[in-house]
Amino acid sequence: MTISEAFTLFIREKYAEGNSLETMNYYNYNIPKFIEWCYDFYDIEDVEDLDSTVFEEYKIYLLTNKTRTKKTSLQTYSRAIKTFLNWLNNNGLLSGDIGKLTLIKAELPNIVPLSDAEVRILLDCFDNSYLGIRNKLIVLLMVDSGLRRGEVVSLKSKDINIVNKTMLITGKGNKERIVPFGEETKRYIRIYSNMINQSEQYFFQKSDGEHITNNTIKMFFQDLKKDSGISRLYPHLLRHTFATNYILYGGDVEELRILLGHTSITMTQKYVHLAAQQRILNQRYHSHIDKLICQFEDTELNVS
Repeated sequence: MTISEAFTLFIREKYAEGNSLETMNYYNYNIPKFIEWCYDFYDIEDVEDLDSTVFEEYKIYLLTNKTRTKKTSLQTYSRAIKTFLNWLNNNGLLSGDIGKLTLIKAELPNIVPLSDAEVRILLDCFDNSYLGIRNKLIVLLMVDSGLRRGEVVSLKSKDINIVNKTMLITGKGNKERIVPFGEETKRYIRIYSNMINQSEQYFFQKSDGEHITNNTIKMFFQDLKKDSGISRLYPHLLRHTFATNYILYGGDVEELRILLGHTSITMTQKYVHLAAQQRILNQRYHSHIDKLICQFEDTELNVS
C-alpha cells in the first residue's frame, strides 16, 4: 500500500470519528507535505518503507530548512505526522513496530554522491545476461537521467523516443515531464528492447515477462551493494548523483527542478550545496602542497 492510499484511509476514519474541521484541515495541510518529502528526498512511496528513522530525519529537515519558524510551530507540524505514523502502526500497516517517536536534535545526514570512479565500478558489475542488461540499464536511467525508482518501474515502452533520446515520465500526482538520456543509455535501450516481450506495455520486465515492481529494484540493489563494495549505495543515491553532476557542470537549478519533477525549487536547491561540496573534493586532486613538494624535489635534483 502506498503512503498516499493509507493517508486516504486515515482521513476517512478521522472524519467518521467526528474530528473538527480545524483538525481535519490541520491533517490535510501537514501530512501531504510529509508524504511529498518522503517521495522527493528518500524515494519512499510505500508504507512498508516507513520507520522511526524517517520520522526523525523529517524533524531534522524541518529544523534546518525552516529556521525562521518557531520551534513550537515545528513541533505542531510534526505532531500531525506522529499521529499518522502511530495510526499506521496501530493498524498493522507498517513492517515493524515504530516505537516511541520523539523530536531529536542532530545534523542532517550528509549525502555523498557517487564519484565518477564509483559509477564506473557500478557499471562494471553487470554481465551480458538478460538480467545483467536490464539491471545495468536501470542504473543508467537513474544516474544518467535522474529517474526515481517508481518512475523506472512505471516506464512504458511507448513513452521512450529513441530517436530524440527522450522519455515521457509520469511522476508523482500523474504529472508528466520530458527527460533526456545519453548515447550510452540509448545503446542499452536498443539492446534491451530486442530482449523483451514487446506485447507488454511496461518496459522493464522480469525473466518471465511480467512487469517489475519496486521490490525488484530494492532486491537487486542489495546485491549490487555487495558486488560493488559501495556500502552507502541505495537507489535514490543515483538520482542525487545525477542532480549533483548536473549543477557541477554548469546546469541551471530551475531546469534541474523540471528534470527531477520537483514541485518546489527548495527541494532542488540542496544540490547546489552538494555540487559545491563535490567541487571542493575534486580540487583535492590538485593539491597545492603536492605541487609545492614536487617543485621543491625538482629543484633539489637540479642542484645536485
